[in-house]
Amino acid sequence: MATTAITAELLVRNTESADLPDAGGGSGNGIVATTPADGWVVSPPSGLVHDERLILRLTVDATGDTFVFTAGDRYPAHRTDLGNMSIVLAASDSRMICIETSRFLQNDGTIVITATDAGSVVAAFCLPKAP
Repeated sequence: MATTAITAELLVRNTESADLPDAGGGSGNGIVATTPADGWVVSPPSGLVHDERLILRLTVDATGDTFVFTAGDRYPAHRTDLGNMSIVLAASDSRMICIETSRFLQNDGTIVITATDAGSVVAAFCLPKAP
């Protein structure tokens, strides 16, 4: 499987974000939003681990799409037994999702997402910790 790597953009409290790509794709400042039909591997920001502060933006073109979040490896994904999760988006739709990382985390600390259509985009954001 040829996946596209995405590093979640770590947002900073009380500061505007970097110039992020629009929902149509592209890349910029730690976010890579490409359109392969065979998926994405989402990594946490440098020096961090994925936790419940991860937010994903899923965007599709005029054909719609189904995104599949792959169940994690046995450790550290304590809820991997719940299996994969599919999200269906209608044509020209864009949605945000905060996933349960304990269900989808892989042994290497990444999250794997696949799609059925090459016209889809994934962008990843990480909220800052409270001071």
